[in-house]
Amino acid sequence: MRRRVSHGIVLAALTLSIGVHSPAIGQSVLSVCDYTPPESRLERLSLQGSFQWYDGPFADDRTRTVSLVAAADYGALISSEPYGRRLDLYAEARTAANAWSLDLRGDGDLKAFLDGDVFGLGAFGVDASLESLEVDLTAGVGSGRFRDVTPLAKAIRLQNALLDLGTLLAPLDRGQLLTIARTLGEVGPTDEERVVGVSDQLVAAGLLRDGGLDVLALLAIEETIASSEGGRLCGSDVQARVGLAAMVLPELSIATTGALLYNAAFVPDPVSQLLSDASVKVRLAHLGELGAELNASYLRRLPDGWTARLAYRFVLDRGWSRPDRTTVDHDLTASLTTQLFGAIGLSLAGEVRYGSGDEELTSSLTVHLAYDLF
Repeated sequence: MRRRVSHGIVLAALTLSIGVHSPAIGQSVLSVCDYTPPESRLERLSLQGSFQWYDGPFADDRTRTVSLVAAADYGALISSEPYGRRLDLYAEARTAANAWSLDLRGDGDLKAFLDGDVFGLGAFGVDASLESLEVDLTAGVGSGRFRDVTPLAKAIRLQNALLDLGTLLAPLDRGQLLTIARTLGEVGPTDEERVVGVSDQLVAAGLLRDGGLDVLALLAIEETIASSEGGRLCGSDVQARVGLAAMVLPELSIATTGALLYNAAFVPDPVSQLLSDASVKVRLAHLGELGAELNASYLRRLPDGWTARLAYRFVLDRGWSRPDRTTVDHDLTASLTTQLFGAIGLSLAGEVRYGSGDEELTSSLTVHLAYDLF
């Protein structure tokens, strides 16, 4: 009982830190999601690893365990006026108590926009472990679009940094912020060229103390532009698909399927990101056999280089994997992350899981080292 309570306190503290500790944000009538780039390009790749050694109170090694977790997460999104494509891949390997497990998930789609935000698409999905392998191929239609609003988020963060330094005497207006955002989002220029362009635009705005930028202001501009913090995404879409699902393991079966999906992304302020998605898939020949999934996450950059993240995942499997079985799984995670040096990050993560057949909650507290390649 003491172990579960202490883990709950840690998770509560992590959650509280997300809502309470927030950096001062300069006032602006412009929402981050008001920005529309000519083309959106987002890409990320991170590696994570953790190690745990435990030796219990017994003289022999009956409770001695060594566990190791290694994970890789990749995502890419490209969206322009005529087309869009997306790819998400995740791999995780765990070893503990002389056993190991493997979890592989991936999905992607290719969209062709037909009229405004209405599109046709083809998509694939893969879900694999040591015991199972499922592959989906679907096609369908949908409506909606996602936009990379990172340039405007950086422009507002840059403005706020200069306001805090006292270099900027008043907030920039809507047009000035959008002009800086377009400079930051332009493809081709180096970071040094962006610093020069943004500096010239700030001087032209006529709101700088003494009419120019000092060394501290230039350093703040360089730091904001060079920041490798994850991108910011706005938008939503809804999709309807039909296709084939092949269950390769544990036994081969192929079925026609239908699926409904909803995805959404919102940026409440320049240092936060909300993401959510929901999906339901059914076998058209057996409508009672379905799978449903819901994911939601909130990320916020905190002072002193820390980042907080809270995520929830719900999975329902009613006859989808096995016709005679229904399972429900809940997974809640909270984490605090900071950069130690360069692209190496330290993460303190708490997790609570509960699934069908569990007698009680499974809780864990882990320290991760992460390497963000890009």
